[in-house]
Amino acid sequence: MPGATEARRALLARARRHPGWLVVSVVAGTLAGLVAIPQARLLTAVLNGGFLLGRDLPALSGALVWLLAAVVFRAAAIYLSTSAGHRAGERVARDLRSEVTARLLGRGPAYLEHHASGKLSAEVLEGTGRIEPYVARFLPQAALTVIVPVLVALYVLHLDPISGVILLVTGPLVPLFLWLLGTLAEQRAQRQWRALSILSAQALDALQGLETLRLFGRATDHEQAMARGGERYRRTTLDVLKVAFLSGFALELLAMLGTAMVAVTVGLRLATGELSFSVALTTLLLAPEFYLPFRQLGAHHHASMEGVAAARDLLAHLAQEAPTPAAVAPEPAAGTPGRRGPPGHPADASTGRGAAAASTRQAPAGPQNAAGLRIALRRIHARYPGADHDALRGLDLELGPAGITALVGPTGAGKSSVARLLIGTLAARSGTLLADGAPVDPTTSDRWRQRLAFVPQRPHLFEGTVLDNLRLGDPVADRNTVVEAARRAEADAFIRALPQGYDTPLGENGLDLSGGERQRLAIARAFVRDAELVILDEITAHLDTRTEGALAHAVKRLSKRSTVLVIAHRLSTVRAADRIAVLVDGVVLETGRHAELTARGGWYARLTGAAGRTTVEAS
Repeated sequence: MPGATEARRALLARARRHPGWLVVSVVAGTLAGLVAIPQARLLTAVLNGGFLLGRDLPALSGALVWLLAAVVFRAAAIYLSTSAGHRAGERVARDLRSEVTARLLGRGPAYLEHHASGKLSAEVLEGTGRIEPYVARFLPQAALTVIVPVLVALYVLHLDPISGVILLVTGPLVPLFLWLLGTLAEQRAQRQWRALSILSAQALDALQGLETLRLFGRATDHEQAMARGGERYRRTTLDVLKVAFLSGFALELLAMLGTAMVAVTVGLRLATGELSFSVALTTLLLAPEFYLPFRQLGAHHHASMEGVAAARDLLAHLAQEAPTPAAVAPEPAAGTPGRRGPPGHPADASTGRGAAAASTRQAPAGPQNAAGLRIALRRIHARYPGADHDALRGLDLELGPAGITALVGPTGAGKSSVARLLIGTLAARSGTLLADGAPVDPTTSDRWRQRLAFVPQRPHLFEGTVLDNLRLGDPVADRNTVVEAARRAEADAFIRALPQGYDTPLGENGLDLSGGERQRLAIARAFVRDAELVILDEITAHLDTRTEGALAHAVKRLSKRSTVLVIAHRLSTVRAADRIAVLVDGVVLETGRHAELTARGGWYARLTGAAGRTTVEAS
């Protein structure tokens, strides 16, 4: 994770991408600060003329008009400075949010699955929100603190050298104390941000697993854990506020002492006649203006600490490189033959998701191939992050170019790892993946992902209509194509029974649907995509016998033009496969058809026939 200094430099570099608004903010703020000089001179002239010289109102009207103009001009300059700073902050926060989101989406599930969703949400949304005040208020104020006090002090030095020296000597003490207290507060701000991220992750985890928690009677325990997390966040927030208040008190004390020193020296010399009333009053009016930028900088220092703490986590996602397996050869050039699904993302334009990632995709190249893919995995070794042993140990497996391949094996054999390898969420440490003879790297290739479709055991449905979710497979598919895909997946009947049919809005993850209905929608989505490689992770797990049989015929039709890999748990699914591969400890030990493997009396025969079961061991 980058340090605080690196985070500040990165934020400053991003702020420089929008120099216009920052320059306007600094220039307007400088003008507002410098107007204090003529404003003090005019106020002195009015008071001196009215009280000491006895001038009447008409004689002072000119000075009063100019004084009013100075006040109005200063208020307008402050408003312009504040507005311009917020414009710059909004743009920097927006750009950083888009950059981090695009990087996260580009890395895909292989990276995201090792980060809590709630923590990522807090970092991307809340974190960028905290960066905006840093750019909008702290950066312009830091520039003003360097410019305005120096100019005011030089003017006071010209009027009264003794007061000017006092200001120039005491002024640097203010940022010194601010730096000393800021070092302590920065560590506490980082702890506060981490506590908020953890609490966000706990809250989202509790909401997503509420049914499971209640079912197992652990809702109270989780509630207590969240209460402890909330208490931790409260304590860290109070720690930050304590330091912030201490910092504000120190700055106010220093500013007050500096102003008091100027007032005492000016008052003594005014009493002895060494200073005129006009010079003394102007000096006294400008002394608080000298310290005002320092005080405002201290007030915005809390926003600075929060912004830097949030930026460190956000920049960490940008700094880390996505894992690239060294032994897997790069993907083929754009002219390599092969068909893939149409451009899209698991959240197309109709749902408003994934636009950043989808915009970078290119149209597929190469001729159409209606016979699926011939896939070969050669000596693949793969290991999950943090694991101490390989999940796949020299795997050799061939699929296609069409038909159904069922992958079976005991628990922990690596069946799901093969699927993760193919869809790019598990990187190979060594070995080669070939598609139609050309090497492919699934972890980095968008072109490869668009050539396949994956239906997991627990498919995810996005918030939107049924039609939106089915079009994730092909954002430009017409309604007739979608309806036909739903029929093939045995989903059309229950979709038409919904209140608005295909235009029925779904809740988050399709909470209003049963498990089997969500599964069939995911299968229909794969049919819409018409991919060359289709990976099915026990798609019949939530279906009744009649629907399972109908779906088996649909999958058989699909296998005539696509390579289908089934992570098989049910024996009925295994029997229907054109080819069966038995995976044990990350290695394929047997391949063949059902009858052949049963007669062989090996691993497959023990898995399917030892107890006369109707299911094969699950992963």
